[in-house]
Amino acid sequence: MAPESGDTGSAAFAPFAPLDGVLMLRLDTETPSGARTYYVTPFVTDGNRLFVFDEPGDRSDALEELLVGNRTTISAASTGRLSIDAVGRYPTAEEEAWARDACSARFFYDQALQDLAQLGGLVTLAPEI
Repeated sequence: MAPESGDTGSAAFAPFAPLDGVLMLRLDTETPSGARTYYVTPFVTDGNRLFVFDEPGDRSDALEELLVGNRTTISAASTGRLSIDAVGRYPTAEEEAWARDACSARFFYDQALQDLAQLGGLVTLAPEI
């Protein structure tokens, strides 16, 4: 069960739902130091929010630095012209638990992506309203 989301004004409002089956996303982010593009594979969505994972490493905070508090346009080649504007934030504890479990289940066939789901940084992207 997906974590509770804030009031979206409509039960049918699920801007990230078309991205559910996509394997790679393009994130175009406006940062104080300029525009940046980032491609990401491990992610999940509950339809209302997008949960993006990053590899642990020397710069494990790089994804957070790129996305948290910044406006990002999310797109994927397989969805055509669809793009969604969102702002990154840190997930709540409930969102984090759900996203990590959902990512492990989604990528059950790939141990490396399952490891990212459990160990990697995590950022929540919520639509800009």
